[in-house]
Amino acid sequence: MWYHKTKVGTFWIVESDEDHKYYVGLDEDSLGAYEQIEKAIEDIKNQQTGCLKWDVTRGITVPEDLLEWDEGEPGNWDVF
Repeated sequence: MWYHKTKVGTFWIVESDEDHKYYVGLDEDSLGAYEQIEKAIEDIKNQQTGCLKWDVTRGITVPEDLLEWDEGEPGNWDVF
């Protein structure tokens, strides 16, 4: 699992062992599955996730490179 905390919430990406897709979510909401992790991060960065709370918020940046995301499970989902 990789995650990135923003003022809107915590994004997470999990790779499935079953179908090898990357599942993306924001806090407790699942936002979809991707064949490529780069496409998932691109949609988050470009605010094209289908999550209105995120997609209309301005002034937030998300790292484009997965190496800049945190790996593991966040200790506290609510703290930014």
